[in-house]
Amino acid sequence: MAENGEFSFTSRARSTGRNGLPRIQTNNNNKETLVCHDDSATPIKAKTIDELHSLQKKRSTPSTPIKSPLATGTAADGSFAVISEEERQRQQLQSISASLASLTRERGPKVVKGDPATPRKVDGQPSTHSFHYTSTPTFDDNISDSALKFTHVLYNLSPAELYEQAVKYEKGSFITSSGALATLSGAKTGRSPRDKRVVKDETTERELWWGKGSPNIEMDEHTFLVNRERAVDYLNSLDKVFVNDQFLNWDPEHRIKVRIVSARAYHSLFMHNMCIRPTSEELEDFGTPDFTIYNAGQFPCNRYTHYMTSSTSIDINLARKEMVILGTQYAGEMKKGLFSLMHYLMPKRQILSLHSGCNMGKDGDVALFFGLSGTGKTTLSTDHNRYLIGDDEHCWSDNGVSNIEGGCYAKCIDLSREKEPDIWNAIKFGTVLENIVFDEHTREVDYLDKSVTENTRAAYPIEYIPNAKIPCVGPHPKNIILLACDAFGVLPPVSKLSLEQTIMLPCWLKKCRSMGLLDGWLTLAGQVEGMQLQHNIIS
Repeated sequence: MAENGEFSFTSRARSTGRNGLPRIQTNNNNKETLVCHDDSATPIKAKTIDELHSLQKKRSTPSTPIKSPLATGTAADGSFAVISEEERQRQQLQSISASLASLTRERGPKVVKGDPATPRKVDGQPSTHSFHYTSTPTFDDNISDSALKFTHVLYNLSPAELYEQAVKYEKGSFITSSGALATLSGAKTGRSPRDKRVVKDETTERELWWGKGSPNIEMDEHTFLVNRERAVDYLNSLDKVFVNDQFLNWDPEHRIKVRIVSARAYHSLFMHNMCIRPTSEELEDFGTPDFTIYNAGQFPCNRYTHYMTSSTSIDINLARKEMVILGTQYAGEMKKGLFSLMHYLMPKRQILSLHSGCNMGKDGDVALFFGLSGTGKTTLSTDHNRYLIGDDEHCWSDNGVSNIEGGCYAKCIDLSREKEPDIWNAIKFGTVLENIVFDEHTREVDYLDKSVTENTRAAYPIEYIPNAKIPCVGPHPKNIILLACDAFGVLPPVSKLSLEQTIMLPCWLKKCRSMGLLDGWLTLAGQVEGMQLQHNIIS
């Protein structure tokens, strides 16, 4: 009998199996081995299914030391004094709780990181990384129900984590066949400019454009605080809120830190794509934001509040560096709100903020594409023969041009692979698709369908375009292209303007509009006037 490890084959004469083959016998050479293993893998360490799931996820750790604000400078060996991870988490939660503090009760909620559905545990015990912010000593009669509970903060989640939140908890969220996240913005499928307000105080009365023809609609400080309190109370009443800490402007000298507090994963993913995403090192030392958005769009404003004309209100307070959104879930309000902020801040630094697309040729020649929404900025700037700097919002300084945003916001109606291949291919995992229609079985998107709205949109990170220039900066523009939507043929299809003609263009367009010749489209006047006069316009 020939041996083969623990197996042996008996001779045909002694024992045969089916079809005349010899039977296989096992020889138990190791009497202590009573269990047969089908592979050589080491048994897992987990003893329960929960422990197994916890092993599946690896916890991220900071990669750089952080200067402590309490440190006196450097250690004895000359190195930076660093703080522990627990102290860094405490400071971060303190900052978030301060952002959510009620003005009347002068205290923030008890905040803790993580999804309330899956509480984080450390050594089998609930995590103690929490913080309750109090700006001044308060009395017990100031306490509220929201102050008695924890508000879970989902902080700078990744697209994959936000997908999970959206699909699980937000009705109308689906993963399409291309991997993009389809979402619904509710009753509002576009911006509400008539419901946008700016606080008029001594400073803004002097610095902003008010009155006839201005897009700025005033409100007073008290009304803003009423709406802010309403938004903060709503957010604090929730079990969880999403917090994004991100940047505006790729020019490092003029970068703005922004914080967005929202109630929907859709909004958090949208802003993750549209703002500049910080590195882990930048996030560790983010500190206090320069501007904060409170997006409580699922909750309406009080129509009886002064200055309110509907259940929707988008309010900007430049002195407090805050924006409040009530009564609209359309994500574009956040994008345009931050653009309004840059229209105010950048001219103060002798920088021109531009509503334009921007790309650059291989020889370094930069082109700007001015125009209102729907005139072709995104399509024309996304040219596979040129480097994309940005599709919509830019700054022009002594250093050259820089993109304000970290993503693109493309119209999807009638989108096709043949006409716009780069935009088509950018609609993949991580992209937000707003108000589109898809096949209920295959999940393939029908970009021709206007059942929900004609204003279907895709928001994706700028690096989803293969020839995007990272960082999104360039030299001074060589060509400036003004895009007009002329339905009456008053303007020639293409015109090359001299400097004098460009300067006179706003007056001519205004005259045409007053005569009804441009059907209400005043695409270029404000842009060119802004280039001449650097108006501070919140639009």
